[in-house]
Amino acid sequence: MTFLEPIILGIIQGITEWLPISSEGITSLIMLKFFNKTLSEAVIYSIWLHLGTVLAAIIYFRKDLKQILKTLPSYIKNPKKKEYKLTNFLVLTTIITGIIGTPLLLYSLDKLPFTRGIAIALIGLFLVLTGILQLFAKKESQLQKEPTTVIAIITGIVQAFAALPGLSRSGLTTATLLFAKYDAKQALKLSFLMSIPIILVAQIGLGLLGEITFDFASLIAILFSFTFGLGTLKLFLRIAEKINFGWFCIGLGILSMLQLFF
Repeated sequence: MTFLEPIILGIIQGITEWLPISSEGITSLIMLKFFNKTLSEAVIYSIWLHLGTVLAAIIYFRKDLKQILKTLPSYIKNPKKKEYKLTNFLVLTTIITGIIGTPLLLYSLDKLPFTRGIAIALIGLFLVLTGILQLFAKKESQLQKEPTTVIAIITGIVQAFAALPGLSRSGLTTATLLFAKYDAKQALKLSFLMSIPIILVAQIGLGLLGEITFDFASLIAILFSFTFGLGTLKLFLRIAEKINFGWFCIGLGILSMLQLFF
């Protein structure tokens, strides 16, 4: 990559991660369309970019994470206690997402021979699907609810399909929680908390597979992803809580699919 390309991608990742519009899909689209990357290269690099924003999320949600880590030894001894429902939710969603999402990601990248144009159109289709789901998810004020085993299983499965670029992880999981009558603010918080462990696991997986290259460009991308992610997280969480981005996803998705005909 040139010097500017990782900076551009890091900034876009840092800004779009907190909105339900698929940061992975958008950064992949840019790399496919303008940076001459293959689908596999684009998706892997997009996942790598998430390391910057997950570090920003760790800082932002540090109080919640500190409490979870503090009670982890006693949780291991007796995970059925009521006060460990959030920990159980995060553990279960991570396991389910990993089991379903890993083979889904590896198969879609290695076994499906997409041309660049078809890959862009496919990402566009997934963006349209994300937008439609967002439009139907009503952000009504509900009572705070404890995360249950059933909702953990459902959101874990839904999060796994976000391995496909264009399907927004935050958009899908937040919409699922809203459909389950969770409060909008709580739905967003749960969505981003459940992203932290699975993204860290994904980074470890990419490292073990030898897909991560620790060069200057990659580190610059992470730095900008982290900086812009931390700087915009609080603001964009408020925006995402109030604004429906469904039409944006649909519009961008349609434009992506139309490029096949022009």
